[in-house]
Amino acid sequence: MARQKIVYETGSGEKIVALREDAKRLREEGAKLREIQGMDPGAKEREAEAARLEEEAEDLWNVARLEALSVYQGSIPKKTKKGEATYTYWYASWREGDKVKNVHLGSIRKMDKAAATEKARKLKAVSLGCH
Repeated sequence: MARQKIVYETGSGEKIVALREDAKRLREEGAKLREIQGMDPGAKEREAEAARLEEEAEDLWNVARLEALSVYQGSIPKKTKKGEATYTYWYASWREGDKVKNVHLGSIRKMDKAAATEKARKLKAVSLGCH
């Protein structure tokens, strides 16, 4: 079995945890069935299903990595000819190793949160090299 990874707190991360728990339960059942004479086919079946679930969890890993980011609004006051104005922008941040990467996404006038999130995921995919 691959070494245990920290799972992201996202929808895909929760599914990974559930798949791993099911795989563990199936492996335990397979081990118990191996101890019973004549139950070898059942044990093999459970172990094969556990391997399939673990592979499915591994496939979801990159999806969970891309989901793990924060999209938020930030305001910047700027001086204009008529006085002072506040401009609001979308930003995103995510962890890359030990550092947090912050990215400017664009004006809230030009995109909604869903579009900002999609843009952030694309930028993160490029940044992580899994595009």
